[in-house]
Amino acid sequence: MKKKETLTLLVLLLVTAGILLWVFRPVLQHPNSYIFSRGADGIKNYYNFSYYLKYDTGIRFDGVNYPYGDHLQFINSHPLYVQVLKFVDRHLVRISPYGVGILNLTMILSLLLAVPFLFLILRRFRLPRWYAFWMALAILFLSPQLGRLGGHFEMSYVFFFPLYLYLMIRWYDDLRRRWLWGTLMVLTALAGGFTSAYYAAFFFVFPIAFLLVRAWVMRHDLRHFAGEALALFTIAVIPVLAVKGFSTLTDWVTDRPHNPWGFYIYHANIWSIFLPFKSELTELLPGRITRFQWEGRAFVGRPALWLALIITGTFIWYLLRHRKLPMKAFFPDTEINLFLSASVIVLLFSMCIPFRWGLHFLTDLIPPLKQFRALGRFAWWFYYVYTIFTAWLVWVFFRWLRLKKLPVVAGIVLVASLAAWTLDAGMNVKKSTKYIFNRNDRLESSDAEYRLRFRQAGRDPREFQAIFFLPFANTSGDKLYFERGLGAFGEAMKASYHTHIPIVESFSPRLSFSQALSSIQMLAHPAIYKTRVDDMNSRPLLLVVRKEPLNDREQWLLDRAKVWWEDKYIRLASVPVEVFNDAHRQWYDSIQKMTDTLPCYGEICTTGDTSRIFFDSFEKGRAEQVLAGKGAFYMKKGTRTLFDRSFAVPGEGQKLELSFWLFFDERIYGMPEAWLERYDWQGERKERVKLNTRSTHDVFGRWVRVQHLFRPEEASRYRLIVKGRYVTVDALLVRPEQTLVLIREGEGPDLFNNYPLVNKP
Repeated sequence: MKKKETLTLLVLLLVTAGILLWVFRPVLQHPNSYIFSRGADGIKNYYNFSYYLKYDTGIRFDGVNYPYGDHLQFINSHPLYVQVLKFVDRHLVRISPYGVGILNLTMILSLLLAVPFLFLILRRFRLPRWYAFWMALAILFLSPQLGRLGGHFEMSYVFFFPLYLYLMIRWYDDLRRRWLWGTLMVLTALAGGFTSAYYAAFFFVFPIAFLLVRAWVMRHDLRHFAGEALALFTIAVIPVLAVKGFSTLTDWVTDRPHNPWGFYIYHANIWSIFLPFKSELTELLPGRITRFQWEGRAFVGRPALWLALIITGTFIWYLLRHRKLPMKAFFPDTEINLFLSASVIVLLFSMCIPFRWGLHFLTDLIPPLKQFRALGRFAWWFYYVYTIFTAWLVWVFFRWLRLKKLPVVAGIVLVASLAAWTLDAGMNVKKSTKYIFNRNDRLESSDAEYRLRFRQAGRDPREFQAIFFLPFANTSGDKLYFERGLGAFGEAMKASYHTHIPIVESFSPRLSFSQALSSIQMLAHPAIYKTRVDDMNSRPLLLVVRKEPLNDREQWLLDRAKVWWEDKYIRLASVPVEVFNDAHRQWYDSIQKMTDTLPCYGEICTTGDTSRIFFDSFEKGRAEQVLAGKGAFYMKKGTRTLFDRSFAVPGEGQKLELSFWLFFDERIYGMPEAWLERYDWQGERKERVKLNTRSTHDVFGRWVRVQHLFRPEEASRYRLIVKGRYVTVDALLVRPEQTLVLIREGEGPDLFNNYPLVNKP
């Protein structure tokens, strides 16, 4: 590198450091005193990283999902980086209490590390030093990755993209040392992949897209292209195989979700790429037209927008006049065109094209695609390449205008472009950092305040085996979903971090299905045995309860706990782990005594009038999964009416309870939808109620009980409608709320009030 080049680069680093100091001054002065997000997602990322750094080792993370823990690669904990820090903590200097500060400094440092590679890329395309200096800063601070400071911390490492792009350009240019640049590309992708699996995908998709472009260019001489293609394919595939292979070989769980929600939702579109932060278009056009998902945001800046409009307008004009398109005028450089074309292919992928054009089956043919629920993030490749391309083309146009003896126009074009980019970058920084300077009152370096609570109450954290927080929050591969308790989750993570007590619940979308369900099941009706308790010891649970409304199941648990500390925000209580299944055994024993006294009418035994009871066992249904009896309703895809009938109005103002069991099918995200509709005798729909199929604790094996209370009206008919893919329904019961009903099944368990009469599955 030439002396002037080195000097410019050093000045650029100093200027960038100065800007970062100005923007992040409070954090840089007190790194551990701030958290960039107070939301559950951000706190979870801080907690996973900090808890592991402070307490755990190896590939197992024990902070959540007690007693099973989780794999380090699946919980946003920066697995490779945190191992380096563990080594430093063990052998060099104690840093484990400062996980929050380390993560904050790392995110800020990543911005500083990115700028030299942006500068070198711009210089690689023969832009003058001063211009490359300015544009490197503009592209850096306009980066969509700055928006990830608000929660998705591993996605905020800006330097990965410019670094990989620079290495790839050098690999393409430097034929004699391709082995060196290829090796560095693989190492970069591995470092990224073991930070987040998304980086392994980012650094697979772009070189593959580049390979496709090169194959098209070399289509008349593919024999000579074969060696280059094989080398680039190897560079792209090694990190993906390494990351996937490592996580598969070391994972002790076999039932992680393979169909997360979001693939067809969180994608980019034309507005997420080209719509400015503040634009008149949002006022002129209806919101439904310019709407886009936040995950797809990758605004390229106004000059890049202007260029896109000019190119599009020019091409339309030439097409209407049936003239040859002026391709070379806009795309004169062969090398930069290759990278731009590859980024366009990746942009289409980020827009879920062609998959959302009715070609859903392609994701079934290539299952790994569905693992990436936020396709919009892949638009970042287009952001970096297209902004670099625009900066280069603006400079080419500037020089062309000067050659045409139009220096004033040339100056206006250049100054306007630089000013617009600078303004957009400044707005992005302001927008991305507006809400990040939050006091760290969750994961402080000192445990003194939290442990004081235990001492004041005469308690020892070692008394408790795990934390269970209320209101409840959990997810199960985007199928069953409980988010009401995310605020309580934050309190639980604080308690866990300061006491080394793990948490039962987890909010990871990649958590084992069976483990997620057993956590959800802990608040199920006493009729259902709590299988998770079998894997726990006899010590009590620490109940962390946020002071907000609780549902019936949560209040039931709190009523059986002993509160020993509280303030105006939370309660800390002790609950014996035995209460969960003691309640089940008491229920089972009482029902067993009762069943012999119930009068039976065929398969139905009840204390009430059988004419007011409706039961469908779907005995003639052909389903692979059956809860009770011989059959169950099954539908691969579509909408179906399960009943269409009237109901007698029960006496004394009683309501009817509608309940049925849905199979938890892992082949698709989400749960089937269900509606109860009311029609008058003329067939006009009067009411439509959507039933809760996603937030229910009543889980028995892989079956989920759906329940709904309604007051039937005279002269009305009711329809129960289900909709979805892979829908399996069994044991549909409608009964007066206060009527006891026992269903005698010839095969499978009997059902009492539509709960399986099983002591322990």
